[in-house]
Amino acid sequence: MKKLILIAALMLATTTVFAQKTVTQKAKTEQTGTEQDIQFVMKALEGGNAEIKKGSLARSKSKNPEIVKYGEMMENDHHSVNGKLKQVAQQKGYKVSDILSTEAQQMYNSLNKMDGDAFDREFVNQMIADHLQAIELFKQQVANGTDQELKDLASSALPVLETHLKEIERLQNNMNRKKPN
Repeated sequence: MKKLILIAALMLATTTVFAQKTVTQKAKTEQTGTEQDIQFVMKALEGGNAEIKKGSLARSKSKNPEIVKYGEMMENDHHSVNGKLKQVAQQKGYKVSDILSTEAQQMYNSLNKMDGDAFDREFVNQMIADHLQAIELFKQQVANGTDQELKDLASSALPVLETHLKEIERLQNNMNRKKPN
């Protein structure tokens, strides 16, 4: 009888440990998903804020009408996406900020010190790099995010980001063709 009680106790303890481990793993999985969503919001807002600032800078510093027009598009489109993203994030209790990271601020400051063709070339290079990075971030959210509203927002913003990339690559090609040999 003692053996039977001991076996039952061991089975109960094993089942309890297994169940607790499963619950812990599930919580970690859910937390990772939430972390994905939070990181997406933070990085997407920061990237959008940088594009807005750089767009404004392009409008004020560039002498190239196409760059100026592109800068205006950056301000308008990223302001719109960031507004939607902030609204969703705040409803969900996520922290939102308009402050740029140290790296993003340094890139902006470097760009701000330039003028003329040097400014235009660096602006174009930064826009290409920024948009490649943003497209990857938004694709990752669509694929791996857990919050459906954020996934939908990322999905709807992707065509805008892809259009931005195509346009800035077109501008880069035009600039490269106009370079004196």
